[in-house]
Amino acid sequence: MTDLAKHNPEFTINVSIKGKQETIVAKPQETSDGVEYFLCFKGDEQVTQIRKDSGDKWEQMWGELSDEEVQAIGSEITKQK
Repeated sequence: MTDLAKHNPEFTINVSIKGKQETIVAKPQETSDGVEYFLCFKGDEQVTQIRKDSGDKWEQMWGELSDEEVQAIGSEITKQK
């Protein structure tokens, strides 16, 4: 387990995905150079990986969600921090 995961454990958020309210588990991770990103799961299915870009906007590293959905997930993550 990384130090980040010890100090920032996973948490749940509620967001609308494809028009349906979903509970998402956000798992904080860190790149080898210290950049924080989040693995996001709906049940056992990973739906996206997101991080903040240099302009403080959330971007999708992996997945097929709309930008609106990515920003909604990012906004809820920001509220949890």
